[in-house]
Formats: sequence, C-alpha cells, structure tokens
Amino acid sequence: ACPPNSRRNFSGRWPLSTSSMLLDLTSNRVPNDVLSGNVQQTMEGLPSLFVLMGDKDEIVPLQSVLDWFDAVPLSSNNGEKMLTVLKGAGHGFFHERLKENKKKKTAFDHLFEYLNRCAKKDFD
Repeated sequence: ACPPNSRRNFSGRWPLSTSSMLLDLTSNRVPNDVLSGNVQQTMEGLPSLFVLMGDKDEIVPLQSVLDWFDAVPLSSNNGEKMLTVLKGAGHGFFHERLKENKKKKTAFDHLFEYLNRCAKKDFD
C-alpha cells in the first residue's frame, strides 16, 4: 500500500491522462496489433496466461481484451490459458466492492485457483 502522504494514485481513481492513454492504447493499438499479428510475435513463448477483466470496465474495452486474449499463443499444449470476466466489475475491481452474492467467487478466488492449478502442474 502507498504511504498516506503519497501522491501516487494506485488504489483510487485513475488520473484522467492515464485513463485516456490506456483507453487509446486498448481501443486502437491493441486491435491493430491483433490484426497485424504483432501480438503473436510479441507474446511468443508464453507458457501460460491468466487474465481477469471486469465487464463494466470503462477504461479497457472488453472486446479488445477478448480479441487480444484469443490472439495470444502459448508455447506448449501443457500451459493453461484462462480469461475470467467478472460480472459487475469495473477497472479497479480489486478495490471495488461488488454488489454480488457473497457465495460467488471474488477476483482473488479466481486468481488463487489458477495459481494452485499451475503449481500442481509444476510438481506433477
């Protein structure tokens, strides 16, 4: 966590300029990289991939993430590629309190399940 006197904004709203750059990147550059095959070249050799995304994210368009995720190749058939879209979650879903049933999985639940599966594969 940031010290109380920090001017960095990691747990609250994104500064407008950062949000604008991220939106431009994910709305324009990422789709172009997917179409040109640049994603495949850049991500080549990746052993596994886990992506968490909120379906209410106003900074990173969901369709850009879906297209990018589909384009990313894994280095082997043993790797795991998983995309989890959290219902009702925005861009800062780790810091948001989602209005959902407490029995539903949180972002951390999904993350730790994925990490546990990866760790089991490494030890098998």
